[in-house]
Amino acid sequence: MTDDERTISAPSESLAARLRPKLNERLYRTEAIVLARMNLGEADRIFTLFTPHYGKLRVIAKGVRKSRSRLGPHLEIFTRCQLNLTRGRDLDVVTSAETVDPYPPLRDDLDILGHASHLVELVARLTEDREEQERVYDLLRGSLRLLADGVDPFAVTRHFEFMLLVALGYRPELYRCLESGVPLEATTNVFSVNRGGILSMACRGADPRAVPVSLNTQKYLRELDRNGLGNIVRLRVPEDTRRELESILGGCLRHLTERDLNSLDVWRQMQRSLAVRTIHQDRGDSPR
Repeated sequence: MTDDERTISAPSESLAARLRPKLNERLYRTEAIVLARMNLGEADRIFTLFTPHYGKLRVIAKGVRKSRSRLGPHLEIFTRCQLNLTRGRDLDVVTSAETVDPYPPLRDDLDILGHASHLVELVARLTEDREEQERVYDLLRGSLRLLADGVDPFAVTRHFEFMLLVALGYRPELYRCLESGVPLEATTNVFSVNRGGILSMACRGADPRAVPVSLNTQKYLRELDRNGLGNIVRLRVPEDTRRELESILGGCLRHLTERDLNSLDVWRQMQRSLAVRTIHQDRGDSPR
């Protein structure tokens, strides 16, 4: 028996069902990652959470904005926490909270903050309320930890985007032409966001909106598909390939959300503004 075969097997379906939290429980406890928050009234907040078994939840924490609140420090954006909640008529109510992992570096570095914000925005946009998505939860939890540990944000984010597509049932076709079914040649082809994968140059007419995809980008995507983050995190990716990967994966995700994704755009604007400010400071003048 190999080491892989000796790993603990998944619980049987009946046991897994017994272990899974019951949706009709009046009081319940869950791990969660804080995706977003919104002020309500003078002291309350509504939080959007992502949980392994309940999926995405909107909950209310009463009095959380008061200086003496014990809940506030545990409900910061990105924080992974354990919560006790009570069922409410419209929104469930947070009754107690404790931090599991605060991921502090995510708030201390502009580059990491931008990428982490992009990850939670994708989860908030692409998942349904109260729909169990344990695989997506584990992906988000692990990716935030990697960003906090200083792993290359570009690699972590591209891996997250690709694996999120896979987890939601939208794995891109990377090996055969979507139109002809013929194995793709090692050359520039075209990527169809509408059809979810690559077309050969001979079949590019099947989608006039398909965009060229270089051989380097195809190799990167296939490496993601076959081996995950392990190898790509060590690759030196040329700038043109970076732009192409970001455009293709971002295009797939925008196609699914049917709207623009804001977090990375805001991050880029902040980066440009910071760069301009730095240049003027180095010159000893003020930006106009």
